[in-house]
Formats: sequence, structure tokens, C-alpha cells
Amino acid sequence: MRHLALVVVLLAGLVVAERPVTATAQPEVLAPYRIAVSRGDPGDIWSTDARGGDPRQITDTPDTSETDPAYSPDGTSIAFTRSIGEGSGVVVADAEGGDERVLHHGRHPSWSPDGSMIALLADGGVVTVVRVADGVELTTIPRPHHVLGYDDKPAWSPTGDVIAFGRHTTALNPPHVQPHVVGASTSRTGTFTTTATVRTPSVPARPEIMFLLDTTSSMTTTVDTVRANIGTVMERISTAEPDALFGIATYQDASDGDGRYRLVRNLTTPDVLQPVLAEPANFPIEFGGDLPEDWFNALHHLARDEGADGGYLTFSEGDDVTRIIVLAGDAASHNSPDTCDTVLYPACPGATPYWTEDEITEDLTERDIHLVGVPVVIVQDPPYTEKLDNRLQATRLTTITDGVLVGGYEPGQIVAGIEQGITTLPVTVTPEASCPLGVTVRFDPPRARVAGGTDVTFTETVTLGEAPTARAAADLECRVWFRFDDKLPAEPYEQFIDITLAAPAPPTVVVNANAVPSPGRTPVPATFTATATDAAGAPLTPICDATSGALFPVGLTTVTCTATDSGGRTGRASSAVTVYVPERGETDDIWLARLDGADLVQQVDLSPSFATPCARRDTAPAWSPDGNRLVYEHGDVLCVADATGANATPITSGGEPPEDPAWSPDGSSIAFSMSDADEYHRVWTVPPGGGTPVDVVSFRQEDADLPAFRPLPDLVLTGSAAPAAVPFGGATSVRLRVTNGGLAPARGADLALTVPAGLRVEEITTTAGTCTTTGCALGRLAPNETAEVLVTVTGTAAGHQAVRATLPPDVNPGDNAADVAVTVADEIRPPDNPGSLSLAVALVPQEGYVGGDDLVLSYRVRNGASVPMTDVRVVTSLPPQLLPVDAVTGCAADGATCAIGTLAPGQEAEVRVALPAKAALDSTAGGSVLGVGPDNNAADNTAAVRVLVRQPEIAVDPGTGPTGFVPRATGRSFPPGATVRMGWTLGLSPTPGDVVVRPDGTFEAYVLVFHNDRIGVRQLEASPVVGPPFGAVRSGDFLVVPRTLQPPDFASRG
Repeated sequence: MRHLALVVVLLAGLVVAERPVTATAQPEVLAPYRIAVSRGDPGDIWSTDARGGDPRQITDTPDTSETDPAYSPDGTSIAFTRSIGEGSGVVVADAEGGDERVLHHGRHPSWSPDGSMIALLADGGVVTVVRVADGVELTTIPRPHHVLGYDDKPAWSPTGDVIAFGRHTTALNPPHVQPHVVGASTSRTGTFTTTATVRTPSVPARPEIMFLLDTTSSMTTTVDTVRANIGTVMERISTAEPDALFGIATYQDASDGDGRYRLVRNLTTPDVLQPVLAEPANFPIEFGGDLPEDWFNALHHLARDEGADGGYLTFSEGDDVTRIIVLAGDAASHNSPDTCDTVLYPACPGATPYWTEDEITEDLTERDIHLVGVPVVIVQDPPYTEKLDNRLQATRLTTITDGVLVGGYEPGQIVAGIEQGITTLPVTVTPEASCPLGVTVRFDPPRARVAGGTDVTFTETVTLGEAPTARAAADLECRVWFRFDDKLPAEPYEQFIDITLAAPAPPTVVVNANAVPSPGRTPVPATFTATATDAAGAPLTPICDATSGALFPVGLTTVTCTATDSGGRTGRASSAVTVYVPERGETDDIWLARLDGADLVQQVDLSPSFATPCARRDTAPAWSPDGNRLVYEHGDVLCVADATGANATPITSGGEPPEDPAWSPDGSSIAFSMSDADEYHRVWTVPPGGGTPVDVVSFRQEDADLPAFRPLPDLVLTGSAAPAAVPFGGATSVRLRVTNGGLAPARGADLALTVPAGLRVEEITTTAGTCTTTGCALGRLAPNETAEVLVTVTGTAAGHQAVRATLPPDVNPGDNAADVAVTVADEIRPPDNPGSLSLAVALVPQEGYVGGDDLVLSYRVRNGASVPMTDVRVVTSLPPQLLPVDAVTGCAADGATCAIGTLAPGQEAEVRVALPAKAALDSTAGGSVLGVGPDNNAADNTAAVRVLVRQPEIAVDPGTGPTGFVPRATGRSFPPGATVRMGWTLGLSPTPGDVVVRPDGTFEAYVLVFHNDRIGVRQLEASPVVGPPFGAVRSGDFLVVPRTLQPPDFASRG
């Protein structure tokens, strides 16, 4: 266990957050963002740093509530909701809360990626896109016509072309008219035609249905079948018409006494009627006398009996219900002047107890009762000759009451006959339209009468009169609806005609888009048609951007069609293909609105794509920074899913419900509000992959809600000098790199420069902005953008010099300054020997590393004679391992000789030769000075200096190990104090994997071979990070082998 602990400590030393190293010590690094919340009650906007510290108040309005903070993508502005009383508006201000202005009424703002628009929830729960500059509405995302409910919490994708939002559906009105939406483009006085096809309801509006059943002996099987199975019919009817009521009555003959008519149960709901049907005693069977029965009497009682309040006992009296009697029997009815033999049947109420057909007709028609006749066919031997319509009574009564007489049904199939009769009742279909002023719709035919469950098509001629010029195209919408028997059905039958006003005399284009159900919540084939005519009415061929019959997703997809006439004029119209899930009840789904600029292209219901346990009950979406994933509320958990709806996964475990998730701009965490143990809301974070939530923002006994992230710039300044050591009078380049490591643009990156007196500025260049000798105005730096400043200086004073560069402090001020060290060697002074030509040699740096900076040899010559020396030249002696030279100053290209020429008495001259540090050696370099003239001391004509170049080496021990192993790495001959970065040449490497070299040039570290990493041969590579440069070096081979789960084999041990 001691060894394991050591490994963990060593690994912890290697795996740290990477930050560029500068000359200034750094405090703990903050993520480059702030977190805004709505604090307290009624609510003000506050912000904190990424760890919940440094709280700052943004709004301070005691009498109003500010919520829903949202920062612009560049972090310079904030939008929020301000509520006063029942109203609310979206306010825009600078990020600190200054310069407020009301943008638009509504709430829940969300910025477009370019910061020019905001999506918000306007009055009525409709997502609206407005322009930030002036609050002008650019587009709306309307709810589908078949959906009743409201939308909530829009979230604009970082990709810019999608807005996600929650949609609460309180009710679904399945489309019943095809086409469901018509889009047309025509002139201001144009006309066009389209159609509306309606399938008449199979169930009349608000039906009150009384089942009237023959309970004589021949009907025993029929009665049992009705009692057992009529419930399924009632269930289907109630699904279509939730207000439907049902009752049941029975009849026999006048000779059956009390059995002649029984109201078993008056109109009620199916759940109340079902127990009545289940009780056999409620349906006693009697003989029935002769073959005809007396259902005329039952019809009379159902139509005319009065209740205790003096009104009719059965059926409502209003015009908004459909009254239906379903008559099921196997015999005609007695009617006056039929007689009843009171001797043979003493239960007869009299000799002439029957009603006339005219009386029954009057009973039914005055009450507007529809009669459905269902003949029961008795199959027996000998044949049963009596039938319900033997006297044609059922034919005449069903006809005059706008009822229906179905074909005969055997007892076992009687329920099917009853359902057929109800669902095929004749219905009168009447279209009506509501249009803006000046727009009319004419229907042909004006009305139609057909059986229930039948398609009927109306031709619609839409005509525009002189429309006001200021009218917006979006206002020109006609709503068409249908009445059935002058009643509105429980579910509306509607069609919508959207008209776009075009320039004079363009082609008229009409797009008819259908609505299609998708029970499986998957894309399904859907159709549309398009027609076009020129100004003279001649047909044109439109071209559409979609294919009729192709697969369309659940939601609304805009189809746009264009047509061009012979004059080159183009007409364009759009309509929406609707695909809906035919489900009842309330739903909460995530929808996506796809945009083309500010134009709405498609609305897609994303929730059907989510997998269990993250499917449905979804709201409050928020995007990942790359726009590839969404986080959203799902019941009492948060879920993350791909933008396609795939891979939906919970990331919290339930309990207290998390609310209002927001994805951090660096993608590393998701913030949300949730109650703590004291029931105050706090802001918590959780990794996108799930985990234990961490409390980040809290304000003691005040709520912190609705987190939002403000991205910040984070400028990182690093500097280096190459070479870092120069001879006296030598030049070097100080390279300063300013990188925006933050998440928002840096708008004013001003770099201040301080150059010491020992260095003279020769030139300053920059890749961004402009510079002077005291600083650079670098301008705007986007995230991950780098500006590089190159300062060329000459050493004018020996010693350690430092160029200081600073930036204004930001979220992490510790990396906003850098001191770049430059060592200037002492000035070379040749021996001051009178009468002699003398030479001095110096080397910078005094110690080099293979692959690092050049080694610069400086030769300084002095004429100590009293007369000029001519043909003065230096002949160099250079280590052959470092040839050819890299550069020369005052020398031949090969560096072998350096011609100086004539030197006056006391004059000095200097030449330089740069040697590449390309081989390890410990040797000398020097040279001799020659000239023509008096020279009384030849000993000072030659000089030499030690040349030392080290080769850094790295080794890994042992040379073999399994995945998950941690071998030891050692290094020697590295620059003391340097920071070295290590990484494997194959597979994964610890990040950043840095180690600091000891004063003796060695280091020791442990480097992980990750579990499940690649097996095979690899090397460990070391490269410089901070300090004198050197060429990257590699270790010998290290073999990674698979990890075995078998115990070691000790058989060979003694």
C-alpha cells in the first residue's frame, strides 16, 4: 500500500490543469465566466465568479422582480425579465446592469449567437424573435393549429439555426380537414381556388343515445349480446364525443302488462350504465303475444314522458345535442287501428291501445329525435317470417327523422349493427369562414348532406378585394370551419388559409399541405399539392423544395413552391405539412424550431426521440456550447441528449427536482437551481456525464434561481527571449504572446512594455494592432486567438536585464504579466598592451544543449600600436562537430576568417560567429588575429574559450509493463531549473506531464500507462516548456503488454 500511495502522489503531481508558465506567480485559476442568478424575493439579478465568490449586484429594484438573466454571447450585455404586477418585459443592459432599456414585452430571453437578436416568450405564450437594436419583431414560432397550450423557455442554439423550447399541450385537436393548411401568394386583388375535404364525423355532436331493446322471448340471445358488448360501443363513442350520454329502455307488446315499456336507465354516462347492463334482472323476458310488438308505444314514452319538474323526462331540450333512439327488434310494431284481444290477453289496457304512425312521427320530429333501426334476423327452422320493417314503418320513420335503417343482423352480431347505425347517420355539412376585411371565401356546394364517416369535398374560391397597403401578410389568414347539422363538433374541423400579398401581376401560387398522424412518433410519408397560374389565369408548373410523399418528422415542415411566368415574374408560396402524434391528454415536450435566417423552416417535436427513462414530461432545454447536445428537465431529474434526440441519459438521481438548467460556456458543467435541506433554492452544478451535484451559489436565507453564465475573456501573457543570453552589444528578440484563453472576445487588449536601460529597443513588430516603444494596442482578440509581439533589443549594459510586459487584470490576473530575462555578457576587452595587436574571445551562452540556442563566439581585436595596422584579420579555430556555422557577423560565410581591414591606433573591432548546438561536446574554440604593422607581443594575438554542449537524456525503467502500470522516468544533462514536458509517442499521455529539472540537471518522475491504452512499443519524449531550449529527446523502447487477470506463476521459485 505504501508503494500505491507513492504512485498516486506522483501522478497527482503530473496531472494538473494546464496553464502557460509566466514569470509571475499565479493564484488558483478561475474558470473564465461569471454566474448570474435571480436572488431573493421579489428578485434582483446578482452575479458571482465561477466558484460562487465575489458577489456583485446587477439590479436593485425593491418593488419589482427581475428574473431570467441571459448574457449576450460576447459577455458584454445582459437581458432579463422585469415583472411589475401582471405584466412583464424583457430589459437589455450592459453586463454590469447599466444603460438599461426595455426591449419588448415578454419573458425568458435567449440571445442569438451573433448577439443581434433575442428569442423571448411574448404574451400568449408564443416564442417571438426580436431585433436587439430596436425591439422590432422579426418572426414568431406559432403553435401548430391542432395544438392547444403554451410554449415556454426558448433557447437559441450556438449554431444559430435552431431554437429549442418547451411546449405544454393541454389538448390535441387532430386535423380533420385536408389540406389542413393552404399557403397562397397572389396580388392584392387576386383570386385563387383550393379545396377542403372533410370526413364527416362517425359520431354526431354531443349525442344522447337511448338504446331501445325488444325483450320478448325470441330476443333472448340478442339481449344477452347487447348487455355483454354494448360497452365497447359506448367507449368508442365517448372517445370521439366525451360529452356523450347513454340510456336503455325495453319494450314488449301491449299484452305483456308492465313489460310493454320499461325505462331501465335514463341517460347517463357509460360508467353508470354499465352496472345496470350487467344485472340480468333488469331485462326480464316475456312471451310477447302475437308476432308484432309495440315499439310505437316505447317511442312515444321516450319522446313525451315528463319528469317531476314538468320538463321532458328523456333527452335534453337544447339545440346543441343530437337525440338518437337506437331501435333493435325482430318484429314490426302494432299501430292503430290494430286491436288487442282482451279476452285472450287480459293484460291489454284496452281493445285499441296502439298509437298511429302519424302520432309517433309527430312525437319524434317535434323533439328532433333521430331513429336508428337495427333489424334482428332470427335464423330458425321453420323460418321466422316476422321482421322489424315488415310494415315499412322503420323505413318511413328513419327517413322522416333523418335517421338510418341498417341491414339485418343476427343476434350475435347485433352490437355491430347498432354501431353501424349510429356512425352512419346522415349529416348536413356546412362550411363557414372568417377572413380579414376585404377577403372572402365562396364554397361550392354551399352545404352537403351525406352519411357519417363519408368524405365530402368543397371547392373554395378565395377573393381579395382592395386590401389596406399597410396590412402585413401575416394578417391575411382565413380560418375555415365546419358545422354538422348546424352544430359544432366536440373537436373542431378547421382549415387555415394563409395568404401572402405579392407585387402586381405576379404568378399566383397555391400550396395545399396535408396533415398526417404518426402513432409511432416516427417520420411518416406526407403529401402536398401545388398549383400556379399567371396573371391571365394560364396554368404554370410550380417547383417545390420538398417532395410530396417523402418522410416528414413529427411537427411542422414548411414547403415552399415557386413559379415563373413568361415575363420572368416569380411567385412564391409556402405552407406547412403537419405530422402529429394522435394522443390524448396533456404533454410536455421539447420542440425545435429550425430557421433560415429569420424565416421559420420547420418545427420538430424532439421528445418522441428521447429514450426511456428520459422520454416525455420534458421542459426547459439548454444547449451545450457546441450545439450538439441538450440538457432539459424531465420530471424530477435532468437529462442530456444529442441534438437529434438520441442517447438521452439522466445526469441527476431524482429527489428534489432540479430546475432551469444552464450549460457552462466551457462545456464542463451544467448549473441548475434546486432546494437545499433548508428549502432555499441554491445553484448547483453537475458534470454533463452525471455525478453528485455541487453547491456553487447560495445566499443564506434567500433563494438563488435561474442561473446564467457570462463568458469572459482571459488573456494569458507569456514571454521568451531567443537567445536569452547575448554578448555585449549583441541583439536578441523578446517574443511576447498574448492569447485569449477565455470564452469571450477581449475588446481592448492593451499591452504595456517596460524595457530596462541596459537594453536598447531596435524594432517592435506585432501581428495585431499597433505598437510604440511603451506598449501595444492589440485590439479585439477572439477566444483562442493569439497576438504576437516581437521586440528586438540590443544589450548595452552587462548583467541580467528584464523586459516587463503587463496587461490589464482580468478574471485571472496572475497570468497578465511577464518578466522576460535577457543576460548581457560583459563587454569583451582585448589586452591593453601598448605596441601590440591583441585579441579577446567570449562565448554566449557558456553552456548549450543539443537542439537549443546557437552558441555565439565574439572576437574583439584592439590595435595597441601607435600607427595604423593594415590587413587586420581574424583566423578562427572552430569545433568541427559544430560546423558549418549558422551565422556570421563580419566574417566569411564559413566563419574561417574574418577580414577587418585597417585599424587606427587604439581602435577596436568585433566580429561574431554563431555555431549550431547540434552535437554534444566539451572542447574549445578560439582564433588568432593577424595584421601588417608593428606588433611587439605575439602572445596576445591568440585567444580561446571552452565550448560545452550537453545532450539531454531520458530513460524509462523498467522497459516493459502492462496497461495501468506506472514506470519511472529519469533524466540527466537537462538545463537546471527548466520545466520539461513528457509524453508518450504512442497512446495517451498524462496532461500536462510537466517536471522541473533539479540544479544538477537531473529529474525523476513517474508516468502512467493508462488502462485500456494501446499495447506495443512506444518511447517517452521530453521537450522544453520553460528555460533554455533543447531538442526533443526520446527514451529507449518501452513495451506495453496486455494486463493479465491471472495470478503470477511462482512455480519456478525455490
